[in-house]
Parts: sequence; C-alpha cells; structure tokens
Amino acid sequence: MNRFQKMSYSIPWNIALLTLGSFLTAFAIKAVVIPNAFLPSGISGLALLIYYIFSFLSSGVWIFLLNIPIFLIGWFFVSKKFFFYSLYGMVTLSGFIDLIPWTLAFEDKWLAVLAGGIVLGAGSGIALRSLGSTGGLGVLQIVAREKMGIRVGQFGMVFNAIVLGVGTVWLNLNDVLYSLAMIFIASSATDLVQGLFNQRKMVLIVTSFPEDVSGAIMTRHGRGTTLLNARGGYTGQERTVVMTVVDSFRLKRLESTIFNVDPAAFVIIESTFSVLGKGFSVPR
Repeated sequence: MNRFQKMSYSIPWNIALLTLGSFLTAFAIKAVVIPNAFLPSGISGLALLIYYIFSFLSSGVWIFLLNIPIFLIGWFFVSKKFFFYSLYGMVTLSGFIDLIPWTLAFEDKWLAVLAGGIVLGAGSGIALRSLGSTGGLGVLQIVAREKMGIRVGQFGMVFNAIVLGVGTVWLNLNDVLYSLAMIFIASSATDLVQGLFNQRKMVLIVTSFPEDVSGAIMTRHGRGTTLLNARGGYTGQERTVVMTVVDSFRLKRLESTIFNVDPAAFVIIESTFSVLGKGFSVPR
C-alpha cells in the first residue's frame, strides 16, 4: 500500500473529508435551500419539510433528531467503522447548519437551484469519498438492501418521491418542482466529484507480444496485469489480451510504453467509476 492509500484510510484524512463535506452541505442548506423553501434529498429533505411545518426547533436539531432512530437501527447492520464515521458526519452536519449565519440572495430562483445543487452535490461527493457518510438515508439504504433486498437506488428514489409528494401538500408547488431540479443537479455534481477522486482507466491491449507488454507495464509502471484468452471474430485466431487499470495521470506514459513494445498493438481505454481491491480503494 503506497503513501497516498495509507493516508486515505487514516482517521485524520477521513475526518477531514467528512468535515469539509458536512460544511459544504450545511452551507448549501442554510444559505440557499432554507431561504428558498427548497427540499434536498434524503433525511435532510424530510427534516426540512418538518421544519417548515413545525418551526419550534431549528433545522439542524430536526436533522439530528430524525437521524437518532436511524443510527440505532444501523448499529446492527453496518460496519462499526462506517457507523462511527457516519455518526461524526451527521453530528457535524447538524451543528454546522445551526452555526452558519450566512444567506445567499438570488433574484432568480433558477440561480438558487443551480448554486444549491452544485454545492450540495460537492459536499455529498466529498463526504462519500470517506469511509463514512453524513448519515441518514445512506444508513437506511444499507439496511433496506441487507434485510429486504431493495436496491439502493430504488430505495432512495421512492423515499425522495414520498417526501416531495408530501411537500406538494404543505409547500408551494413551484418550490417543490424547483427542489426536484436541484436534487437532479446535486446528484450529477456528486457523481462528478466522486469521479475526480477516483479517475481510473481500464486498458485492454490486443497485442502479438502479450508477455513483453505485460512485463513492461509491471516493471515500468508498477501496475498488475491480467492476461485474457480471446479469439478474433473475423480471423478466428487465438489471441491474448492484456488488461490493466491505471489512474488518468499515468495513462499517456502507459500508452507510450505499450506502443514502444508493440507499435501494432490495438488499445481500448475505458473509464471506470470505481475500482475496489488491493492497490486501489478498499470497500467500506
């Protein structure tokens, strides 16, 4: 395990990611979402809906209170490392929401939708690159998957649909629709931020010199390779395909190595969302 990988699994690094992610999420909620009566996704959305209806408690307190039973349930179904990191993320999120004093004023609500979605997504994406989360829906999704076999995406979609549906009764319909657009932007921003943290490329190399190419990759780049048996669809000839995974920063150097060994090689480069296992990310 290299120095960066050791750092990424250390407690200070994960605390830093959760703190920054929680702050950005809280800033978006306090400065953009609440002033415009929007609803974010997840437990925060449900908590804000309750806050808009019953405002005798602060929004941060509502988020904290709704997360308590979820974490009590989650104790039995998620790893203890994920549990405690997520508990920290949830507490800091709730605290930041009540402590942040700023409000951003937008003349156009679509600008608020855009700004809120981007900052929410960035905060969520950064927090999710840690070994925890900011609590809430992430814990429930794991429980639903483990106990009821419900896919994570399906559970989140149904949950958010219910919250937004109830929101149409108590809130302005236009604000609920704005919220839907903001959630979509936040989801896209989350995926983008996570991709920036883990830009890996799967490289497939069809070559007449698989052993030489494989050896050069392992020697010059320190990356493992896998040799796959293949057959040409037109010629029917048996070939060996070399597969490896590298980060985007090493890609050009890898290409140079491949074509120095075999100028006639055929190279396929595929973007990957996540790579788990030895030498890359470790499952949470």
